[in-house]
Amino acid sequence: MSNKRDVSVKWQDLEERAESNVFLSWSWIGNWLETIKGKVFLIEAVVNGKIVGLGFFVEKSRKIFGLFPIKQWHLHRTGNTQEDQIWIEHNDFLLDKNISNTVREEMVKSICNFKPSLQEVIIGLSTNDVILSFTRPFDNKFFQLRSWGETLAYRVESQGTYLSEVLSKNSRSQIVRSEKLLSKLGNLDFYVLTQAEDVQLALEDISKIHIERWQNTIQGSGFTNSSFNHFHSLMITDNRNNIAQVSVLSLNKRPIGYLLNYIYKGKAYFYLSALTTFDEKKIKVGLTLHTKAIQHYIDNGIFSYDFLGGDARYKKSLSNKQYELSLGCFQRSHLLLKLESKFKDYKAMLKSVVFR
Repeated sequence: MSNKRDVSVKWQDLEERAESNVFLSWSWIGNWLETIKGKVFLIEAVVNGKIVGLGFFVEKSRKIFGLFPIKQWHLHRTGNTQEDQIWIEHNDFLLDKNISNTVREEMVKSICNFKPSLQEVIIGLSTNDVILSFTRPFDNKFFQLRSWGETLAYRVESQGTYLSEVLSKNSRSQIVRSEKLLSKLGNLDFYVLTQAEDVQLALEDISKIHIERWQNTIQGSGFTNSSFNHFHSLMITDNRNNIAQVSVLSLNKRPIGYLLNYIYKGKAYFYLSALTTFDEKKIKVGLTLHTKAIQHYIDNGIFSYDFLGGDARYKKSLSNKQYELSLGCFQRSHLLLKLESKFKDYKAMLKSVVFR
């Protein structure tokens, strides 16, 4: 890979000309590079001496049927579960917005031609239009989309009074009732932390609550993962333009809920929450806090609040836009890969018959 300082300059210059998101910002990508291990390849597109496309792939090997090794490339991921718990979404090449589709196709073609031993390319989580834009040039060069995992995602788009203009009557009543019940217990306050030292301090409390909530679940808590902790500490310490922010709901000056959000180019991306639970089930700390955070950002000129992937009920009830994110695995035409795909299809069919 090129010298990181040089790459940083290139990336940030192109970032100004791209329709990028927080996951393709140098704040995210640069700190991700500091966190991961493995062989990294930089793909670069240049038109008339001007960089118009950039992307990083990490190479990984896996074995088909536990015996036959093949090479994979992962776009802005590593294929390592621990390192990928950082979890990138809206993934893509960084592209000059004026010629993005053309450049993306040429970059994909260059991948196909670069390394004949490369058998799989994994792209995602990306919006479906991005996955499809990768599919066309891959199909022309003997790669095909073999597997496709999807998840629903949600966001809020509003420029007015969020509570009354976006939410359903049922959601409004739950939120209003929750706030009234909390207010009966004492002084309820909402504020947003934007300074790196304040966000870092809050992260210590966030991690404790998050671990307690998630450590015994299948998903687990990222805060038990050193790669996850290191990455987000770098994001917060770096914190260019107050990208990392924490929304806080406190009761009698004691925090009862946190939201870690990343703010970038006029959009808020909800990353994770840490919420105190109450015996009174009608107290909805998460709904109350999200509502206040969304209105706060609207009032400050940020009209998009992205809940990102995950078909959670609260995301659906609090949003007014739904979309899909996908993880695509593109495979070269290869006999062993075809046999593996058939075997997986057979296992899935057998399972559906057994459990029907």
